[in-house]
Amino acid sequence: MVDWQAKLDGICSLLAKGKTTAARKMLDELRGAGEVPLEEMWRVHELYGAMFHDLADAEGAAAAYSNAAQSDRFLRSQREHFSNYLFALHYLPGLSPEELYQQHVVYQGLYRDTIELPPCPAYQHDRIRIGFLARDFRESSSARFYECLLTGLDVRAFEVYAYAMESDEDDFTRQLQASGLTYRCLSGQNLEQMAKTIRWDEIDVLMDLSGHADGGMTLMVMAQRPASVQLCGIGWFDTTGLSAMDYFLTDGIMDPLDGQAQLLFKEKLLRLPHGFCFQPSVPMRRQTRKTRAESTITFGCFQNFMKISRPVMDCWREILNNLPDSRLVVQDTTRLFERRAVMQKRLENAGLPMERVEVRLGSDAYLTQYQQIDIMLDTFPYPGGAATATALYMGVPVVALGGDHHSARLSSSILNAAGFSEWLADSTDAYIKLALQLAVDKEGLARTQLMLRTELEHSALMDKDAYIGNFEQAVKNCLR
Repeated sequence: MVDWQAKLDGICSLLAKGKTTAARKMLDELRGAGEVPLEEMWRVHELYGAMFHDLADAEGAAAAYSNAAQSDRFLRSQREHFSNYLFALHYLPGLSPEELYQQHVVYQGLYRDTIELPPCPAYQHDRIRIGFLARDFRESSSARFYECLLTGLDVRAFEVYAYAMESDEDDFTRQLQASGLTYRCLSGQNLEQMAKTIRWDEIDVLMDLSGHADGGMTLMVMAQRPASVQLCGIGWFDTTGLSAMDYFLTDGIMDPLDGQAQLLFKEKLLRLPHGFCFQPSVPMRRQTRKTRAESTITFGCFQNFMKISRPVMDCWREILNNLPDSRLVVQDTTRLFERRAVMQKRLENAGLPMERVEVRLGSDAYLTQYQQIDIMLDTFPYPGGAATATALYMGVPVVALGGDHHSARLSSSILNAAGFSEWLADSTDAYIKLALQLAVDKEGLARTQLMLRTELEHSALMDKDAYIGNFEQAVKNCLR
């Protein structure tokens, strides 16, 4: 192994240990020394992308992954870098919907050498065979929204298949495997073999649950068109840019019926009355909201720190300044100490009163910690999805800002389906005002917190039967 390769391995080891500052110093020195051959510089950019991700630097991550995609010699890893780049773009404020769309359509050019499988024959099945493709089917934020589809479709009309690209499993995986569906692990196969395995099962409709998440690995299978009808949704929140994708699952909130939304998608929009159905996990159900003893209002944000943009911090500063006795708890989804330190510094630089702000690492006990929060403050332009639904279920109102395109309206869709569209602001001033109005009515807030779960359980957001019925009808319409 040459010296520069050993140094890259050392940098990877430092990142794995959470030593981001040391990794950056070593990477900067390696790049400055010019030791890495030009044709291998994509490896350096890839590591910068991972490093900036660990520092919650969305702009840096986007630039690094873009550089990695442009300099990589291998088409498959080019696609992976570009998917990571597209994902990172959604954290950035100031990008227009049109700019986001134009970046996504570039992705199709990375499939110039891909040969689709021969057209599917007209299958004659007694039941519709529907497949769901994901990197894995472990417990995750997406699982809280797709579980009902994998386990609840009418067995008289549908035969369900789950295709996992990786072999990783947990209790949730094993529950799915025992639910009666056909579960296939594609690990160990190359992309062509994966597509042919799905084709062999004669799938009528194939749904990609990941899109550009996880490096877009599922899209590399979908691009070969293993099924005649293909759609994406739930685990991805924008157009895939892929011509082999026929439909995208959405609703009239994320993509209004005004004709403009369709212009931002390569896929046809497949609108349901509500785009999501939230099904809480067993640990969520075990936790119940209790009356808080503290009189001080505590705001919270339990989100990936990458989502906390400067405009979000500016709103938080105004809210805390208008309520001098209030507190803010910001909790990450990772346990990276240096990431927490970076976020503390950013909040301080944004002028927040840090004596009333607590910045936390991610925690396995996060469900119990919702009890410490009175009001959740959502992020933008990349809002919460499962984070918003989970907060509501745990008895915490969520103040959110509506956006101007699909991915910026995730919380809008969830709040609308939950019956709490009054907590959705149309401007940053309205966002601040809503948070203050909720906070000053302490008696009303306490009643709302105690009743939230019951109201949510009777809302469209948790109406599993209606959601499944609407999804089944939409799938049947795709096949006509």
